[in-house]
Amino acid sequence: MEIGKVVAFFEQKKILCAVCLEAKENKYHFLTEENREISLGPNRIAHVSSHSLNINFPRETLVADLKKFGERQRELMRAISIKDLWEVVCSEAEGFSLRDLTELVFDSRASSDHEMALFRALADDRVYFKQKADLYEARDPEKVGQILLQLEREAGQERELQEASVWLAAVWAGETGPPPETNKRIVALLKEMALFGPETPEYARGKALLERAQISSPQAPFELLVRLGEWGEDENLFLHQHQIPQAFPEKVIGEAGQILAQAEKGIPVHPQDRDLTFLHPLTIDSEFTRDIDDALSLERVGEDYRVGIHITDVATFLNRHEEIFQEAMSRATSIYLPDQRIPMIPPALSEGTCSLVVGEKRRALSFLVRINSEGKILEYQITPSILQVERRLSYELVDQLLEEEDEELSRLQQIAEKLFRRRAESGVFFIPRPERVVRVNRDREITICKRDRESPSQKMVSEFMILANSLAALFLKEGGVPAIYRGQMEPRERIPPMGKFDPLQAYRLRRVMNRVEVSTRPLRHSGIGAEAYLTLTSPIRRFYDLLTEQQILGVLRGNPVFNETQLEEIITKVGPTISKVGLVEELTEQYWILRYLERRVNSTTPAVILDRFANKYLVHLNEYLLEVDMAANSSRTFVPGDEVLIRVEKVNARAGVLKIVPV
Repeated sequence: MEIGKVVAFFEQKKILCAVCLEAKENKYHFLTEENREISLGPNRIAHVSSHSLNINFPRETLVADLKKFGERQRELMRAISIKDLWEVVCSEAEGFSLRDLTELVFDSRASSDHEMALFRALADDRVYFKQKADLYEARDPEKVGQILLQLEREAGQERELQEASVWLAAVWAGETGPPPETNKRIVALLKEMALFGPETPEYARGKALLERAQISSPQAPFELLVRLGEWGEDENLFLHQHQIPQAFPEKVIGEAGQILAQAEKGIPVHPQDRDLTFLHPLTIDSEFTRDIDDALSLERVGEDYRVGIHITDVATFLNRHEEIFQEAMSRATSIYLPDQRIPMIPPALSEGTCSLVVGEKRRALSFLVRINSEGKILEYQITPSILQVERRLSYELVDQLLEEEDEELSRLQQIAEKLFRRRAESGVFFIPRPERVVRVNRDREITICKRDRESPSQKMVSEFMILANSLAALFLKEGGVPAIYRGQMEPRERIPPMGKFDPLQAYRLRRVMNRVEVSTRPLRHSGIGAEAYLTLTSPIRRFYDLLTEQQILGVLRGNPVFNETQLEEIITKVGPTISKVGLVEELTEQYWILRYLERRVNSTTPAVILDRFANKYLVHLNEYLLEVDMAANSSRTFVPGDEVLIRVEKVNARAGVLKIVPV
């Protein structure tokens, strides 16, 4: 290249002019119209003009000439129609040089300015021509149509992006204004970003949208949705992430309405049903419970007692109502969160027709168990029944009545204690961990408390539920009827049982315990101390319990039951959902604990060191029954079992951040 030649080159998609100051071994040194000196290789030079400048002129003069050169070209570009040029040559198969096209647009006397103007125009418009080396080829009409359609789409997307960014910027600033036509798509994208972050398929588009709106907060998608009123400040993202439905489909609501209509006409009696309304059973639950699925009764039979464990009959109501049954299977279990409940079956059934409400006749599956004074089971019957609950009691009230020596409750407690001692002799294995109760009221006020699972009332109810579940497993096992059994192998190490809850011992015990297994064949359950075990006592709340109830009623009434293959298929469907729900319940409860602690930054709370790792400790916060990480500090060291006072230093519930330090 000759010294003084004017060239065009691209810089960040922009065409600039420059004059060659020096040429050396395929490397050229230029002065640009922006008054910068740069070096370019041959591949960076887009076009070499026939125009030259005298490089001996002052630098300011060269820069001014380059600017004038570019301005003349841009002025000439206004007279160029690339489309018109294409229409003239589109039928030609060969390529055209830039000079040939320049003479077609202008005339044979066209200057280097005209040539450079056309070069710029062709560079700006990539629709009609494609460049191959030094030649330009006209695209065929079909390809031109495709490119124009794509450009139209891109222009539409750009308009949408601009309108949306203006709208979101206003929302972020707290202003109100009309949303764009695409607001539903924008809201959907923001939700995906808030839930799944960079894994969102259109994350790049969403990020560009926020950048255009000049919004840089990491929590921007969520915060925008709150400001738009799409989500609440404490929106449960875990439910959205795991696609857990809260409302019931119309078909399910329709079937529930049919069941209610039938129930209003009275309870249809089956030939196998027994009228047990004379027993006057009682229920014991939390004062907040609305779906009551079990009741107890007591009769004197000579020197023995007959304990009645009555489980609400949900299966009969759902018989032939496939939509509700399938919905219950897809949900797998009711979900209990600090601020809401998501039932497995519609509330009209779970809290009404299927709930053991005081003073209302209800269907039940009753276990009538004759027990002697030593707590030995002499005989048992399982029967479909009709009963009517006489008393509804809370755990707290039962504990009070036991202190006052209520005759019926005291006798039930004595029987339960003897049943437990017999189970303990066969190797019962459990952790007496208190129950953490986190509640959020309508005003979003959070309360956290501990409830003793080993209170007299809790232990009594638990023992009778274990008895019913064990007898149900025995009944189906002896009858050769498939069921969904639960089993647990002995711990990998033998650790002495705990008399009361100890955080460190409980942690070590969990580490040697084997997981509970689910199978269609009976398994020993070391934690319960039973050779066969399953769950039945919560058919309102748990699908496996509902299924067990259906199997037993099928046997008692001579109706079809699920076979082993069908049950294995159900386990495959339901098992992952149960795991997913358990995770959502755990994460949601942790969120509300962190929300509670956000208002208690710098407060202190007692804790126990559970374990030491490379750069952190695992700590049990006694007040909240919560296990959290604490960064290790070289100035202080701890060993498992150390009791420490920790300070809450930083909390962000939405980000899942809790930073604690020892005092």
